[in-house]
Order: sequence, then C-alpha cells, then structure tokens
Amino acid sequence: MFKRSSPKRSYDTVSLFRPRRRRSRASRALKVGVLAAAAMAIFAGVKLYGNPLEAVLARLPVPHRLEAVVLEVNGKTEEIPLDGEKVFNPRDALRVVGVKTDGWIAWGVTVRAADLNVREVTGQAKVLRDLMPAETFETPRRVDLEATWMGKPLGRVRLFVQLDAKDWLAKAQEAVELEEKIQYLERVLEADPRNVLVKTQLAGLYGEANRYGDAEKLYKEVLELGPSRPVLDRLIAVYKKQKKHAQVLEASLHLLQLSNDTQVFQDLVSYMQRQVPIEEALKLFRQHGPKVPAAYRGSWHLVRADLATKAKNWAEAAQAYESAMAAGVRNSTIYYNLSVVRSKTGDLDQAAQDLEKYLKANPGDVTNWLKLAAMAEKAGDASKALKIYRDLMAKNPSEKRVLVRLAALLEKSGDKGELLKVYENLARLDPQDRVVQWNLAMLLYDTKQWDKALSAFEKCAGLSPNDPQPLKYLLDLYQKAKNQPKQVEILKKLIAVDKDNLAYYDALFVLYDQAKDYDAIVNVFEEAAQKHPKVTAFYQYLLYGALKKGQKQKALKALEELCRLEPKKVKYLKQAAQLHESLGQYSKALEKIKRVLEIHPNDAAAKDDYLRLRLLLMAPKKTGFFYCTEKPVRV
Repeated sequence: MFKRSSPKRSYDTVSLFRPRRRRSRASRALKVGVLAAAAMAIFAGVKLYGNPLEAVLARLPVPHRLEAVVLEVNGKTEEIPLDGEKVFNPRDALRVVGVKTDGWIAWGVTVRAADLNVREVTGQAKVLRDLMPAETFETPRRVDLEATWMGKPLGRVRLFVQLDAKDWLAKAQEAVELEEKIQYLERVLEADPRNVLVKTQLAGLYGEANRYGDAEKLYKEVLELGPSRPVLDRLIAVYKKQKKHAQVLEASLHLLQLSNDTQVFQDLVSYMQRQVPIEEALKLFRQHGPKVPAAYRGSWHLVRADLATKAKNWAEAAQAYESAMAAGVRNSTIYYNLSVVRSKTGDLDQAAQDLEKYLKANPGDVTNWLKLAAMAEKAGDASKALKIYRDLMAKNPSEKRVLVRLAALLEKSGDKGELLKVYENLARLDPQDRVVQWNLAMLLYDTKQWDKALSAFEKCAGLSPNDPQPLKYLLDLYQKAKNQPKQVEILKKLIAVDKDNLAYYDALFVLYDQAKDYDAIVNVFEEAAQKHPKVTAFYQYLLYGALKKGQKQKALKALEELCRLEPKKVKYLKQAAQLHESLGQYSKALEKIKRVLEIHPNDAAAKDDYLRLRLLLMAPKKTGFFYCTEKPVRV
C-alpha cells in the first residue's frame, strides 16, 4: 500500500507565524490533549477579558501600548515617548511620521487629535499657525495626539503650541500703549530670562510707568552680569526718583570708579547739595569718604566742609578742611574758611593764625586785613590792630574803610591829633558823608579851632538842612564871634526847623532889641502869635515893639489877647485902660477899670482912675479949648 503524497509548500512568504517543518502525525491522544488545552486557554481568556476575541488578541503580538510618536519638526525627526510633552512654536512645520508600539504588527494603528486634523500633517509638513488660523497663541494651546489600534487606545502624547521670546518681542515692538509693551516684554523675559537687552528695555518702560522698584530690580540684575555705564546712569536716575539718597551715592561712586568722569562727580555733588537734607547729606559724606577715588577726595572733603558749615557744625567743618589739605588740596582760601569756622568755635587765636596764612598768599585783600585787625581788637591787642590799620593806610591812603576803622580805634585811645588827620582825610574822600563831617566838626570844636569848626558845621548844616544840631553849634560859634546878623539868620533857621522850641524867639527878641529893630520885633511876633495864639510871651514882645513904634492900635490888640490869656492880671487891664484913655476912648477905658475893681475892689489907684474917667465922660465938650487929662502910657 502506497503512502499519499502531499504537495510541497513555500516558506519564503512573510507571515505572522512561521510554519515548522512537517513532522509525522501525532497520535490521536496528543491531538485531543492539545485541543483540550486550547479550549481551556480560551475559557480562561474569556473569564479574564470577557471577550473571546480580546482573549485571543491578548496572546498575540499585536499593538497593546504606545511607545512613542515619531514627528518631523522643521525637517528634523523627533520622538515623543508615551505621556511625553513637547513645546512647539506656531512657526514650526510639523509632520506625523508614525508611531512605535509594543506589537509586531503596525497595520491598523492610527493617530488622532480632538482639535487637529492629523491627516493634513501625515503626508507633508504643515505650519502649525496655518493649521489653527483662529488662534493667537498668547495663551499656550494644548494638543493631545492619541494612538489607537482597531479602535483601542494605545496611549497619548501632549503637544503645546505657544509663542516664544521672538514672538513676544515682535508684539512689544508693534504695541502702542505703554502697558501693552510692558506686558509683552515681561512675556519675553519669561521665555528668555537672561535676555539683557530686553531687561534693560523693560526697566526703562517701568521707569516711564513710575514703577521704579521694578526698574531698579531689573537694572540690578543686568549689572550682576557686568558693569555698564549706561545701565548705572539709568539706575542712578531711578534711585533719584525714589529719593534713595544713599543708593544714589553708592551707585555714583561705582560709576565714578568705572568712568573716572569729572561730570559724574559734579552731578553727584550737585544732587547731594540740592536734593538731600543737610544733616543726611553730611552723614553720607562722612560714611562714604574712604570709597571716593583719591583724585576726588580733596574736593569731596571741601563739599563736606561746606555742608557742615551750612549745618553750623563748625567742628566738623574745620576737620573737613584739614582733611582736604591732607588729601592734597593747595588753596589759600581753605585757610580763610578755617579762620571763619574756628572763629565760630571761639578759637580766635587759631582763627587769626589761619587768616594770617591766607593773607600771606593774598596781601592785597584789604577786607581780610581789616578782619584780622578786628580780631586783634577783640583779643585786646590794640597795638597790633593799630599797626595793621596804619600799614593799610600807608598803602591805601584813599581806602575809606581803613580810615573809618582807624578813626574808631583812635577815638578809644584819645589821640585827637591823629584822629583829626584821619577825619580830614575822610572828609576829603567823601565830602557828602554827613557822619564824617559831623565828627570832624565836633573834633574841631573840642580842640577850639573855631574857624575850622565854623566851616565844618556850615557843611553839616548844608548836608542836613532840617537837622537843628549843626545850627545850634553855629549859633554858639557866631555868638563867640559876636556876629549878630549871623545869629539872627541862624535863629530864624532854628525857628523853622525846630518849631517846638520857643526859646529861639526869646533869643531873637534880645538881638532885635539890642539892635533897636522894633519893626522886626513887631513883624516877627505878629506872625509868631498867629502860629502860636496861646503863647503869652509873643503878645508881650509884640506889645513892646508896638509901643516902641507908637502903634497904639497894635498895642491894644496885643493887650486884648493878653487879657484873654491872663484875665486875672490887672496889669494888662490898666495898660489897656491907659491906651484907650490916651486915644480918647473913655468908655472903653472905664470898662477896663471896672474889671480891675472887680478883681481888686480895694485898689486905690483904680478907684481914682474910675472917678476921673466918670468925670471925663460927664463933662461937656468945649469948643476951642482942650484940657489934657491923659496919663503917660508905661512901656
């Protein structure tokens, strides 16, 4: 019996299961066992997976889990592992190349995304911005790529599409509003924290927005990478805006060390003097002195001395000037300043020594020679002061200040001879100086140089026409010279300028009476009585002059005023009665006698006058015969 032959099979075809070379048939018992085992396996898979197909697939080398998604980004292949993340830019060109799984079979594996058509990026690369045209990407966009096989999820990877520093910088450049620019540049720094240029630009914008603290922080971060003059300049400006005076000082010194620019020092000094309270500035100058470059240290101490002087801290001012000289400052003015501040501390000896050092370098400074002489006077050294004044006068004979100070010192010494020469020089230099002319006149008067004194007082009177003092001395001098016309002239001037002093009228009356100028007496005292109607003496002088002139009516007017001013004085009533009687005015004369008797009823003479006047009034008038009954009027 022949065996059945079977056709040969080719084993080159790619198959999922490679067949084994045929062996001899197994026994029936073996086959039954295999079938039983397979049945048991299927039964177990059903129990485990609930699905016979899944139970089978679980035992087969098909994809069960995603290992990686393979992408092409801008021409370069990258793999993103399961649950991995990758950040992309909207400008990136993306293509999905494929996936890697744990199975031998890749057929049937697909990739999908909720908000992205993956098919568009499987054939060729596409720019992400074009795939999502409605997106601005100012908020990062997340895209989940999920791999599946036969509808079964294998795993996913996450893609994030967001703007990078370049994009934010472009937006900042396009922005118009300050706040938008700031926000975009802040995003730039989030993406590129070490971008120095952006930090500097953003700090400047912070400054414009008055966010000085934020600007300060960024400028400091930039300077940590290395010193920069422009950045230091801006940081100093920000400190000034915040009134951080100590930081301004420290940053400026740093800049000065970096640049050695004199303008930086000048700007710092100007700021400290004008913007910082004096006490605070003085404290900062004191603390930071050692940090100042040596080339500027002398000037630094000079400024400190100036601040201390303004603060009236004389001791520190003196110490600062000494430090300036120790730092190499060679300027004679420092000795002058030292003299000033030491005078304030009461150290006059040292102050005088400092001033002498200054004057050695400045011998033509008359003002400070005078100051040195004054210090000598104050210290009680009059001889030194006199020597200084005399030396100055020898070199500067026309220097009025020297002559004035010398005159003041000579007045104390009592040397009238030298003092007179000094005042003569002063009067020659300034003939319009009323004080000098007065002092010269008084000095000449005291030394009994009458003619010169007369001339000097006349100048004083010309310079001060309303001042009675020179006129009084002129009156005295003209009295000594027995010059009556000049005395009268001076008295009239005194009456005009010193209206309340009526004694001048008395002196004037005496002069007119001596000259028997009764017309002048009447004219002067008529006017005086009008100006001073309550002054009895003026009416008395007027009465005297009128009687001397025989002007009975003017005399009666004067007597009427005297009776008004002194109604109890019978003398004036009797005189008025006599004048009225002499004029034939008997009734008026009788009225005056009646008033006398009212005051003094027992006055015998008044009674006689009364009877006589009564008879005269009762007697008939006779033609061709005159009987004289008048009494002589007493003057």
